[in-house]
Amino acid sequence: MKTRRSFFKAALLSIGALPILKSGEALAASALKCPQGAPTDAKALKKLLKADGKVSKRLNFVANAADTKHKKFKAGSNCANCKFYNAKKEVENYAPCSMAANKYVPACGWCKSYKLDKKKA
Repeated sequence: MKTRRSFFKAALLSIGALPILKSGEALAASALKCPQGAPTDAKALKKLLKADGKVSKRLNFVANAADTKHKKFKAGSNCANCKFYNAKKEVENYAPCSMAANKYVPACGWCKSYKLDKKKA
């Protein structure tokens, strides 16, 4: 009987630990390495948002959200969880942004037009 009880204890403990393990995996998957290097994909590189361009200046865009000093910035906000970042077309952590004329921006980036996408959060 002791082995049966220990089996059920172990089974219940492992079932209880699953949500904790899943949340740890999600955190590891969502962690971005910032600042990012330039993409190697030709299409993304060709349509990359230029840091010194007019659009970047108008949006107060920064390639690494941690580098911004803008008053609207809140910790944890970046392009990857913004509603304007088209994650379906993401290549090497770069994707088109509808606010940046569909130019490719890094997932680590941020601009003053940032809006949290509740589906991604």
